[in-house]
Amino acid sequence: MTRPVTNNISAISKPSGGQPATDYAFLRKEGLKYIEQLSHTLWTDYNTHDPGITMLEMLCYAITDLGYRTDFPMEDILASEKDNKNQMHRQFLSAIKALPSNPLSANDYRQLFVRVNGIRNAWILPSKKDMVAQFKDLQQEGVDQLHYKQPGEVVDPDKTHEFSLRGLNKILLDFNESVLLSPEEKQLPREERKALLEEKKQETILKVMEVYQRFRNLCEDIDTIEEIPQQGVVICGDIETEPHADAEQVWAQIVFNINQYLSPDLPFFSLEQMQEAGKTTDEIFDGPVFDFDDDYPWRTAGNPFYKKGFIKKEDLQKSQLRKEVRLSDIINIILKTKGVKLVKELAFGLCACDETDMDKVRKAVAGNKWNLCIEPGHKPVFCHQNSVLNIWKDIIPVTLKKKLALQKLDNLTEARNLQMQEAITEDLPIPQGTYRDIAGYRSFQNHFPETYGIGRAGLADSAPVARKAAAKQLKAYLLFFEQVLANYFSQLAHVKELLSADTASAQSYFANVVKDLKDSETIFTSEESWESEIKVLLKSTGLDNYVERRNRFLDHLLARFSEQFNEYVFLMHRIYGEDAGKAVIRNKAAFLKDYHNMSTSRGSGFDYYNPLTEELQPKNIPGMAKRVSRLLGFNHYKQTPLSELSYAVEQTGTTTIDINGNPKEVPVYGWSITMNGEIILESINKEFLTKNEAFEEMGLASLLGCEREYYQLVLLPEAPWVTFTLHATSDQPGVMGEAIAKHPQKYDVPEGEYESEIFSLAEEAIEQIRNYLLHDFRLEGLYIVEHLLLRPDPDNTNPEVFLPVCIETNGEYCRPLDPYSFRITVVLPGYSMRLRNKNFRQFAERLIRMETPAHILPRICFVGEEHMQQFEEAYNNWLNERITSENPLQQTSDSTLIELIDILNTIFSAYGTGRLSGCDEEAPDANPVILGSSRLGSLENDSNPTQPE
Repeated sequence: MTRPVTNNISAISKPSGGQPATDYAFLRKEGLKYIEQLSHTLWTDYNTHDPGITMLEMLCYAITDLGYRTDFPMEDILASEKDNKNQMHRQFLSAIKALPSNPLSANDYRQLFVRVNGIRNAWILPSKKDMVAQFKDLQQEGVDQLHYKQPGEVVDPDKTHEFSLRGLNKILLDFNESVLLSPEEKQLPREERKALLEEKKQETILKVMEVYQRFRNLCEDIDTIEEIPQQGVVICGDIETEPHADAEQVWAQIVFNINQYLSPDLPFFSLEQMQEAGKTTDEIFDGPVFDFDDDYPWRTAGNPFYKKGFIKKEDLQKSQLRKEVRLSDIINIILKTKGVKLVKELAFGLCACDETDMDKVRKAVAGNKWNLCIEPGHKPVFCHQNSVLNIWKDIIPVTLKKKLALQKLDNLTEARNLQMQEAITEDLPIPQGTYRDIAGYRSFQNHFPETYGIGRAGLADSAPVARKAAAKQLKAYLLFFEQVLANYFSQLAHVKELLSADTASAQSYFANVVKDLKDSETIFTSEESWESEIKVLLKSTGLDNYVERRNRFLDHLLARFSEQFNEYVFLMHRIYGEDAGKAVIRNKAAFLKDYHNMSTSRGSGFDYYNPLTEELQPKNIPGMAKRVSRLLGFNHYKQTPLSELSYAVEQTGTTTIDINGNPKEVPVYGWSITMNGEIILESINKEFLTKNEAFEEMGLASLLGCEREYYQLVLLPEAPWVTFTLHATSDQPGVMGEAIAKHPQKYDVPEGEYESEIFSLAEEAIEQIRNYLLHDFRLEGLYIVEHLLLRPDPDNTNPEVFLPVCIETNGEYCRPLDPYSFRITVVLPGYSMRLRNKNFRQFAERLIRMETPAHILPRICFVGEEHMQQFEEAYNNWLNERITSENPLQQTSDSTLIELIDILNTIFSAYGTGRLSGCDEEAPDANPVILGSSRLGSLENDSNPTQPE
């Protein structure tokens, strides 16, 4: 006898029993143990009447209250008093946002296409486009090394290599003609109805094109969209029905069932129906996006997603193009039809549905065939118009009322169409929880016996002064313990902020004021002043190490998505030191807030088909670019010009330094940041010896300038004027560091503000600068160019519009030979502060290669300012011409395409100038020549001026 196989799965079991914090008896017992350990020589009476034991019991009850609140359901702890539903949705991704992704597989795309009104089914297949690459110096006159293979062209393998473009797709559509035309349009004359139907099909094709382009994958594109060719199946036979069966209904049901067998509809289900079918949440939401009600600006008016609901994977599999049709299946379908008694005789064959010669139809079904092979890429259809299905009741033939039978068939089809439109796409509700005033702490002193004189009753006015003083002392003594408890309550109430990507709060420890103390003003001045004092204590003592603790909370949230910023954080601290702390927090928080977009569309391309609004177009970039931008800590990923610099590092003068005992005059530099053409921050130090040093401080200023705490208002001697400076961090809590930048403008101080030190105009300017640096300042960014989108139109014979190939006279070539398929060029500003840094650049390059889909080969270029300007001009010309074209699928003009190809072939990674040392010299301390990281003369000569030339 074999033993059943068991899975040895290790799991962390929940602790049995209650939590100690809610067990009053346990807390009292443990408290007595500590009392005995600490004071057994002085305190021996531990009976309940002892005041010390009474205090212990009160503390234990207060701790159990905290324990009970800690044990609330998590949704209750995270619930908000106001706008709870929206707060929960901001806190968590719902299933419909977290689980689906952009379409990846053919079935994913099919799920999207069949939702378009008028589409019964759809298939996406690879499209074959061949190119020919000729060996170097063997080209025919007027023929470039690369061209499309023409029909009938004979390729000489001794002089050429041939390859097929990959990533091009062909979409085959199966139209549901019954919904494309309205009931009135179906009554039009045949030719008019046929022309109108063709027009509706073309409109539907455009809708499918819009859907594909919005969800297009990186390095993929559409070649053609076609109606799937049909292959007619005719069936002839005799069918006997039950005596009371409706012959027309039986015929209509048989035709409908056979149609569903040959090419089934895809049924749509509601969330409840999917759950009743035993589908798990992962299975239900596994697939392409299901959020169909957004306000995306489609090229044609209206949302193309007409059918909602969920589709089962098994139904998608069943609806694949049928390769063969079996007679046994047809017989079985007919026998299962309600009202059918038996199939007397049946034969089938392949024949065009518009065939009117019945002799050809009879010839097609002759031969006792049991299996029909369907041509690849074709859809089998039941030609009921020229099929012959004779209905019998016993030995009596039934004459069908053809018009009535066709009407019943239309009714079945219409019912099916309505059924598919009924299902809606629903989201799993996020648990709302019940708001509880967790932070609401009430003093346990009010529960002491009245004889203590510290409760609400207090002491009688006639009580001795010494007695009143003792009561106050006890109040103050107990307040120490109560303040600790109140802080714990407050900390628990703010868990939703600690476990959030929101950066509005700049603290990780929270305090609470002990309320409803009798005569509290005799202990502290007021609740407001005491609360302010506690906050000052938290900040000035350094207890709340916000940067370190907030980073740990964010690391926890990132780990839940299997994400991490470890190497990035290390490099940021290496470049900026401790000043990088809050910038890293912003980077992590921005990544988490945008995680829905980045995880859903990480492999998507950009939409060049639908003309987006001015607000959306800058964000119309590949999903990979969004993710890489966030992981590299770019302040945003909007596609705004990188060559239009809103900063400058310029020579401010010269200075004389000593080099090997010889005085030498060298240039010095300063930096500035501009907004709308006006300087908003400029360096205080105007004597940086190298541009790199100036760039480094400017990068630091762009980070510190995002936080209000690093600005300091400065009253000018010619009051009432005020300006402000920007300071680095300090080792001492609450103390400003060294000033590194100043604001060149000064602001008037309105009447009344001088005494209050509010200075509203200066504060408004600081806020504008902060928002600019946070959201619009473009210091870094990247472009991703998909080579497949640069392919010329198939009928273009201009040899200059093709990307170059590296192929020698003997046929040897640089791999891969194909310059279009699954190739991208990533362009970054090599002159920006961090990307000038060798270590950060290596990290960026490694990250880009890791985030690039595995089947795509990236070419990464860190270009100089001049090349970036040339590239942006050529790329934007190409992109604008493509997007604004009446037919965006058509390539741009030759001149525009050639301009972009030329600059892509020209640009290269720019490195800092290296210095070669002779054999008799020691290696230079700065800027040595490093293989793969140096280029002679590509960036400014920015080496350390103290090194001799």
